[in-house]
Amino acid sequence: MKRISLIIAVLSLFMPCTLRANDNENASQYTFRGVVVDETGSALTGASVRVAGTTLGAGTNAKGEFSVRLKEGKYTLVVSFTGYATQEYPVTVPQKEALTCRLQPSDNDLDEVVVTGTRTEKPLKDVPVLTRVITREQIVKLNPVNLQTVLEYELPGIQFGRHHGTGLPTLTFQGTEGNYVLFLIDGERAGGEGAADNTDFDRFNIDDIERIEVIKGAASTLYGSNALGGVINIITRNANRPFVGSVSGQYSNRNAEKYAVSAGTKLHRFSSYTTVGYRKKDAFQLSDTEGTKTIYERPDGSAEVVTGATSTTSISGYEIWHANQKFGYVFTDKLSAELTGSLYQNRMINADKSAKTQSRFNDYTLNVGLNYIFNVNHRLDFSYYMDDFIKYTDYTVADRSKDKTFDNFNHVFRLNYTGNFLEKHTVTAGAEVNLESLKHYMFEDTTKHNVESYVLYLQEDWRVTDNFSLVAGVRADHHSRYDLHVTPKVSLMYKLSDFTLRGGYASGFRSPSLKELYSEWNHQGMFYLVGNEELKPETNHHFSLSSEYTKGVFNASVSAYYNKFSDKIAMTGGQNEEKKRYEMKYVNADKARTTGMDATAQLRFRWGLSLRGSYAYVDDHNNVEGHNTSNVRPHSVTFSADYSRMIGNVCPSLSFRGRWMSSVDAWNKATDGTFYYRKYYSRTICSLNGAVRFPRGLRLNVGLDNLFNFKDRNVASDTSISPEQGIGFTCGLSVNIADMFRL
Repeated sequence: MKRISLIIAVLSLFMPCTLRANDNENASQYTFRGVVVDETGSALTGASVRVAGTTLGAGTNAKGEFSVRLKEGKYTLVVSFTGYATQEYPVTVPQKEALTCRLQPSDNDLDEVVVTGTRTEKPLKDVPVLTRVITREQIVKLNPVNLQTVLEYELPGIQFGRHHGTGLPTLTFQGTEGNYVLFLIDGERAGGEGAADNTDFDRFNIDDIERIEVIKGAASTLYGSNALGGVINIITRNANRPFVGSVSGQYSNRNAEKYAVSAGTKLHRFSSYTTVGYRKKDAFQLSDTEGTKTIYERPDGSAEVVTGATSTTSISGYEIWHANQKFGYVFTDKLSAELTGSLYQNRMINADKSAKTQSRFNDYTLNVGLNYIFNVNHRLDFSYYMDDFIKYTDYTVADRSKDKTFDNFNHVFRLNYTGNFLEKHTVTAGAEVNLESLKHYMFEDTTKHNVESYVLYLQEDWRVTDNFSLVAGVRADHHSRYDLHVTPKVSLMYKLSDFTLRGGYASGFRSPSLKELYSEWNHQGMFYLVGNEELKPETNHHFSLSSEYTKGVFNASVSAYYNKFSDKIAMTGGQNEEKKRYEMKYVNADKARTTGMDATAQLRFRWGLSLRGSYAYVDDHNNVEGHNTSNVRPHSVTFSADYSRMIGNVCPSLSFRGRWMSSVDAWNKATDGTFYYRKYYSRTICSLNGAVRFPRGLRLNVGLDNLFNFKDRNVASDTSISPEQGIGFTCGLSVNIADMFRL
């Protein structure tokens, strides 16, 4: 109740100003009209037109037309469209004639505006922090079923595996595990857990994603705990024209289905966008193609090779519902608000028909935002975000109904200020309150535990010269268990002709999770998983250096990084003589480090062909008595070729994607002191997708996944990979209703 009262109090502060301003807004307003076209004069549908220094804006209809209500005066319109260079147009109201905005194609992705690296809108080419953007266009060409597929094909150095207990996906990125990579939805932390401290990746609806922004390396200064290895920010879609609406369906011969419906509007002061999605896939089983080879290194110095029998593993299916609703309203040219809510439900389907239980995941979110723009240089944002992630166990055979086994509740209150000074300084300052509660089946008597943190952060983006920029920031977190923690960072960028050099240092931290602190769980009588209230927060120091070259349609970059961890949380096993049981306990382990480099090259020709290739090297070390126990594959490559071209009123396209990961020998230690390793073999997975876009918003696509029918040798025992089922055929149809009726 206190939290709701706080929200109402903040809203009440804005309301009197809003009512008075609305009275003034109704006086002497004019409708400013224009049209946005490409270099050939063809209309650009869904282009964004924003009035600089205000909350006002509009989207273009099927004819490229837009209109916005303005008072008499002089303004600057900022016009943008994906794949085109953003343009600014000074205008005077009332106007004498309609404005024509002609945009030119961009040779590369560097004109894309991003927000994650600095919490302020900035073209990718001007961001000192290493950032990668996966656009909506790239997602559509890949024709993926889920987020996991997108990240695997687009990001070198990312590896998805499978939890040995639940079978749910796990993640490593540049050598760091999933709990060191922070997932955001529109800048807000995605709560909950899928498996082994990883995010539930299925909660992200692929049809609702506008773009994905990826920050490599520590970003705790802006985003707090868990952002030691990187940040992946999912930016969701909005209504970008007077009416939007679409229907799509996709089917795979692996008995997977996906359907989505969306509708929305952006008219004058009001906007709304609604999406509903449904996905399902049957469970299946996979078998090894050969026996697993294990090489033992005995304490006496002898060695032994043991080949096991082939085995079979079960992969769970799913049935998923998504729903998302956004409302926006512009009260005045200074004040606007947005309300967003979402629902996610996932029922896991067991491959074993005799299983007595199955898991069900639910997630509910609510996001309230208020934005006040003083002028073109100063703005203030307030937001409240709630995320409630729940796991259930459904008893399908036993005489019980539904048991809530996990409930993770998060509240985040944030006040953020952004100001531009002397045309060279951009200051970002903010305060946060983070409240988290967790009820977990691993807690004794399923007790609910709580934690709070209070945050202040400050960052300056200083454009020292036209070629040299510096970003420096600091964050202070006061944690209810760990008191004050300070996290600094600094990033530098220098432009020299066609080259851009970036370098930086960032400190990261991760507070022990409530599960790591308070677990007391009997794992089927085999061992106890025990928390540790004496755990210290993990910290790291991340150093990076990169060089980027851009010349016309060619873009290439090389980056290197060094990530050093202290007090990294690990698990140790041993006999508890007092309680007469074997325990796996969370402890702060020795220091760990990860070193690596990335290289990317891209060619994007204006006649329709795009080529991209990326390589990543990761040197990850988790040493145990001189043996590296990491199963991170050191080398990985992603590559793609896309071609599309208008032929009359029809636009066919073809997209080829591929990813390769090297082999790795991963060591383990048995309870008798014997060390052993298994070789995880290299793998190559490719996909081919073709599509035809017809007039009136009709799009047909077909695709082949795992094009060359790659099969893993030891899929049952190799949990470091995401299993492949064999060649998969996919077909889909989508209809853009707004384009069909020329709206």
